[in-house]
Amino acid sequence: MKPILLLLSLAIGISSFAQTKEGDSHFASLFAFTSFVQGQKDDEDFHLDNEYKISSTGRLKLNCSDARVVITGSSRSTAHVKIDRIVESKGLFFGNREFAVDIFEANGNLDIKERSQGTIGMVGYYHVKYTITIEVPEGISLSVDGDDGDFFLTDINGKVDMNVDDADIELTACKGSDFKFRLDDGDIRMDQGRGQLEIDGDDSDIEIRNANFTSVVADVDDGDFIIQTALADSGKYSIHAQDGLISFTVISGGGIFEVRHDDSHVTTENGFTLEEQTDNRTRFTLANGNARVDLRADDARVKLTKL
Repeated sequence: MKPILLLLSLAIGISSFAQTKEGDSHFASLFAFTSFVQGQKDDEDFHLDNEYKISSTGRLKLNCSDARVVITGSSRSTAHVKIDRIVESKGLFFGNREFAVDIFEANGNLDIKERSQGTIGMVGYYHVKYTITIEVPEGISLSVDGDDGDFFLTDINGKVDMNVDDADIELTACKGSDFKFRLDDGDIRMDQGRGQLEIDGDDSDIEIRNANFTSVVADVDDGDFIIQTALADSGKYSIHAQDGLISFTVISGGGIFEVRHDDSHVTTENGFTLEEQTDNRTRFTLANGNARVDLRADDARVKLTKL
C-alpha cells in the first residue's frame, strides 16, 4: 500500500483597512480558509478520522455516493468526521481509478466532497464497504448532494436540504423548521417535524409522524405518502401522488380539504363533513381551523383521519 498523502493549505486574506484622522488602522474584514485533501488508489482501503472546526450554527455540506451515512448532533463544539472505505476484490482488473476526499473549513462551515476518477474493468468479484460517520453541533444546517446510499440523521436542528438519488433517509429527533428532499427511488422516515416541508420524489414511500408543519409541498409518483401533522391556521398543504396511497392524519386544527382525483377511492374518519362531490373532485371541511389542504390523486387511494 502506498503512503497516504495529507496536504494542508492555509490562506488568510485581509480585504481592507480603514485609516482614521489620528493615523490608527482599523481592521475591516478577515477571511480564513483551510483545506484538507486525502487520497488513495481504488484498490486500497481508505480511512480518515479527524476533528474539524465548525460553528454551532454553521452548515455542513456533504457530497458522496454509495455510502452508509450517519450524522448525529450533540452539544459538542467541533465536527468529528470518520470515513472508512474498504475494497474487497478478487479476479482480473484493468485500468485505474483513484478515490479522494476534500474537506474545506471556511467561515464556520464545513464542506466534505468525495472525488473519484478513472475507470476499472474487471473479471471477478468487487465489493466496497463505505461508511461515513459525522458528529456535529446540534444547531448546524445540513446540505447533502449524493447518489445511492442510506442516510441516518439524529438531533440535527438546523435546515435540512438533501438531493439524493436511490437513497433511503431516516430522521430522528430533528427539530429544525425547514426540510427539503429531492430523491428518485428511495424512502423517507421522520419521527417529527415542524415548519416547512418540501418533497420531490419518484418511486418513494414517505412516512412522517408527530409533525407540526405550517406548509407542505409534496410531489410523489409511485409510492405511499403517509403524514401525521397538526394544521396551522392559514397553513397550506399540497400533496400530489399518482399511484399508491395518500394518508393524511390531522393531530389538531382544521380547514378545507380539496381532493382532485381520477380513478381514486376517498375515505374519511372522525369529523370530516362532505361539502361537494363530482366525478373528479371531492371537498370536505374539518372544524376548528382554516387551513387549506389540496390533494391530487390520479390512481392513488386517499384516506383522511382526525385523531
